[in-house]
Amino acid sequence: MKKIIALALVVAASTFLAQHHAPMAQAEEMGPVHSIILPTIPAELKEGAGKDKVMTLCAICHTPDYIPMQPRLPARTWDAIVHKMIKVFGAPVSEEDAKAISSYLAAQYGTGEK
Repeated sequence: MKKIIALALVVAASTFLAQHHAPMAQAEEMGPVHSIILPTIPAELKEGAGKDKVMTLCAICHTPDYIPMQPRLPARTWDAIVHKMIKVFGAPVSEEDAKAISSYLAAQYGTGEK
């Protein structure tokens, strides 16, 4: 029984290495890798209290350019979106910063409704 398990492990390891080594070998055959640097185009967000938090914390995961593309939303919706980013997507935002971000979004891109 131990020999069968050992043989199965050797076969599985060999298969794994063969599958994961092949892409590297193909990449080496393609030649050197070149990189480019894309220009930085700053987002144009409205001035207001909390903008710095949005530009720093929200931009960790996505461009702030998405914000002005959204329809005007009530404050509760902006708050729900900010908390979804934290709870569902794991945004590293404290509760204090979340309040500042939600307040900024509601004030600058909101409907005026709670």
